[in-house]
Amino acid sequence: MQAGYLLLITTIVFASCSKNKESERDKIFPVITINTPVNGQSFTAGQSIPISGTITDNEYIAEVHIHVSNNNTGALLMDVHIYPGANSTTFNESITASIGINYKIQVIAKDRAVNESRSVVEVSCN
Repeated sequence: MQAGYLLLITTIVFASCSKNKESERDKIFPVITINTPVNGQSFTAGQSIPISGTITDNEYIAEVHIHVSNNNTGALLMDVHIYPGANSTTFNESITASIGINYKIQVIAKDRAVNESRSVVEVSCN
């Protein structure tokens, strides 16, 4: 009888602890700011397309992905992964513009609680 009572008390304590931690779970998403390029910007063939910006989070940025794809074909042209391990970071990459390509530049940031933010700009090369 005492063993059953002890098991019941233990279960209640653990259940209340997990509910409390769930309510305290980080629900704030990272904030991504893409400084360059600006949406709709046009580049000439051979010109460098700078990809720069900042990411902040209330606690901890676990990972950042920078994907550059050909918006016409969907082909992935650049895939950069950064693991900042801090509550703020900057990024600074570049890709060379090729004639006739419309680029989709996507920055994805995840925090330790797996809150995920995305920011996208589209640029072209004439």
